[in-house]
Amino acid sequence: MSKQRKKGVFKACKKCKALAPLEATVCSICGSSEFSEEWSGMVIIIDPEGSQIAKSLGITKPGRYAIKIGS
Repeated sequence: MSKQRKKGVFKACKKCKALAPLEATVCSICGSSEFSEEWSGMVIIIDPEGSQIAKSLGITKPGRYAIKIGS
């Protein structure tokens, strides 16, 4: 039995790891235009000032972020 992998809905900013829709041309968090479609893990930060996870990942703005970005 073979598994089919669905094409992702997001791509990750190589600079800040924010997730953006595939059609985005500029990151809404940092303004970079360098993206990767190879990423894994997702964290959603709602309150970066009150989140220990955001602090440990260096995230300062609310949003959806990749945990790891491939090359």
